[in-house]
Amino acid sequence: MPRSLSLRDKAQIIRACQAPGARQSRVAAAWALHRSVVCRIWKQKEKLLAQYGEGGAYTGCRKRGREGRTPGLDQALAAWLQERQAGGARLAGPALKEKARQLAAELGVSGFKASDGWLSRWKKRFAGALGQERGAQRPADKAAAERWRCENLPRLLEQFAPADIYNAAETGLCLKGLWERRHAEKNDKRGGGPASKDRVTVLVCANLDGSDKRPLLMIGKSKRPRCFPKDFSKLPLSYVSAANAWMTREIFSYWLKKWDRQLRLQSRKICLLLANCSAHPQGVVLTNIQLEFLPPNATSSLQPMNQGVIKNMKGHYQAKMANRIIVALAADPSTDIPSVLKTVNLLACVHLLAEAWQDVKPTTISKSFRKGKFVVPVEGVQDEDIEEFDDPLNDVPLPVNMETEHLVAAVVADEDLLTFGELTNEELLSAAAAARPEKQACLDEMYHHQEDNQESEDDFDEVPPPTNSELLKALNMLRRFSQLEGLGDRVYRSLWDIESHLQNKIVTEKKQSKLTGLFRPK
Repeated sequence: MPRSLSLRDKAQIIRACQAPGARQSRVAAAWALHRSVVCRIWKQKEKLLAQYGEGGAYTGCRKRGREGRTPGLDQALAAWLQERQAGGARLAGPALKEKARQLAAELGVSGFKASDGWLSRWKKRFAGALGQERGAQRPADKAAAERWRCENLPRLLEQFAPADIYNAAETGLCLKGLWERRHAEKNDKRGGGPASKDRVTVLVCANLDGSDKRPLLMIGKSKRPRCFPKDFSKLPLSYVSAANAWMTREIFSYWLKKWDRQLRLQSRKICLLLANCSAHPQGVVLTNIQLEFLPPNATSSLQPMNQGVIKNMKGHYQAKMANRIIVALAADPSTDIPSVLKTVNLLACVHLLAEAWQDVKPTTISKSFRKGKFVVPVEGVQDEDIEEFDDPLNDVPLPVNMETEHLVAAVVADEDLLTFGELTNEELLSAAAAARPEKQACLDEMYHHQEDNQESEDDFDEVPPPTNSELLKALNMLRRFSQLEGLGDRVYRSLWDIESHLQNKIVTEKKQSKLTGLFRPK
């Protein structure tokens, strides 16, 4: 008798075929299937993964692609339930019916009734999500984490080399910390709302052995900060904008697909560990990235970036910011901290953060993975070293006249900042429509801000950019200082490079002004 496979089964078969060195014949043997069945599933991988992703984990038990009379509403409701359950909520039938009525009103569906019969049919189409949630006690964090380690981790460590196992995680960051608005941020730090004008979300990603730290992705509120270069590719990290400076499905999906294309050109396949949340869609079609989602209620104890990597990066960043403030105050005793921070714009913060990410050592990353019990033998690192990695701030240089507790306070101030929020009804319906194969939207524009000439408000940009004469004067002062201090050829060459670039800039601007003058009316 033919075996009936659910969408979840088919998705797992596709993932198995995508694993390095996998063969369809071996996958078929492992699943006790004929090779032709696996071949047929593989040929429909884009369609099947898209169907599996439409309703998240709740489409997993569906064995046929049947849709209700309102597929957009069904998928939006499933996405909402997935998001709420990822946050630990436990919802019963009445809550689902009420949300369905709201979504139906948004869609303009006339005559819709959220009856018990409709809910029963919806539950069958989406794997009985309500039945799974109601009456089921959520396991403790340690139990869920340990079960995942026993059931999933050995398979991943066997399939992928340490350099091919990555983890990506978002973190909220107030770029000026508590230095300027200590009391205002104290009242607003949990929500990261309008008062936190300098708050951003940063996506941090690295592999198990620390050999590859992916470029940071920063999400801010300003679409085109005035202080940024016209070409965003000149920034030391990737920058995109969102209304709340939060991670969204669209931003994350595009980031994934862009990386997947790079890996395809390298003929390389990797595994990416992710938190199970609404900002991380499960139905993205990828060829060279195998997504593995951590248990939603055990992410904090499993996710390697949360074991010390993010804290170490923030420690370096806050120390650099403190150093800049301390030096400015020492050079001019008449100034104060708010005055100093007015000279630090968003571009300066971007470069400080990129430098802080560079300062995170590969051993810090590998030890964070080991602290999460991703145990792979690493040359020069013994098992007992895991116990020594208690404080990720140990290797952060402490600024002069700054106490350790002050650095710790600046780092932990951002711990409760939100990195994504509950989707609105409009966003749920848009996501459900975009998930359907015939309505896939192009996301390229999200990363093409450099082609948009419209400028945005920049809360950091209090000081206008320096003029050419001011730059020349500062360059001459730096050259004289470096010569008096004997700083060496490396510094001299850097100053010559800056001077050469500045000279070309001045000559180019002068030529352009002359050409423009030729066309002015007399």
